[in-house]
Amino acid sequence: MRKIKVPILNILLAAGFICIFAGLFLLVHPFAGVGNVTPFVNVCLIIFGALCFYFALIKYHHAPLFFFGLYLCLAATLFLFVSSGFLPVGWDKLWPSGVALCGICLILTCLFRHHRLLSAYFVPGLILFLLGDFFLLFSLNIIAMSFREFMSRWGPLFLIIAGVLLVGLFLYQQNPVIPFPYEPEADFSDDEVTGE
Repeated sequence: MRKIKVPILNILLAAGFICIFAGLFLLVHPFAGVGNVTPFVNVCLIIFGALCFYFALIKYHHAPLFFFGLYLCLAATLFLFVSSGFLPVGWDKLWPSGVALCGICLILTCLFRHHRLLSAYFVPGLILFLLGDFFLLFSLNIIAMSFREFMSRWGPLFLIIAGVLLVGLFLYQQNPVIPFPYEPEADFSDDEVTGE
């Protein structure tokens, strides 16, 4: 197969974004009330995020712009689903999903910038994702007790698990052949972002 030229690839990327967001809008449109301003604002935020994401991919190759555009697209899409009534819960219950989305975007930004997973991005992204999901369990009343009651009952167990993991990391580091969690080939300078 012949390689497609860059302008045509950019058009394909833009057409892909348009199809995705048109499909999202048409999916939630039957649930939106007549004259409701909130879906319009959400669609504008999604379009702005998509533009940031698009320019990060094709022109600037700037990781913070990639993160911002992706996060804005995902968060505004979730808010569109909530405000249109497609999801039967309110934003006051789904706020932890914003933290989980931040973790997902951080991991995807690492893949965009470095073309592989690095522990400096993956571990915080995973922690944010797991914390968001954990708090979502309380927010949606899947765990029936309050967070304070849960932590008073199960908090000591989490401290024990954290201690075991830290001792295990110490013992794992005693082997000089294993580079984890240090990655000597990983350079966190801005040279990779600017392409110099």
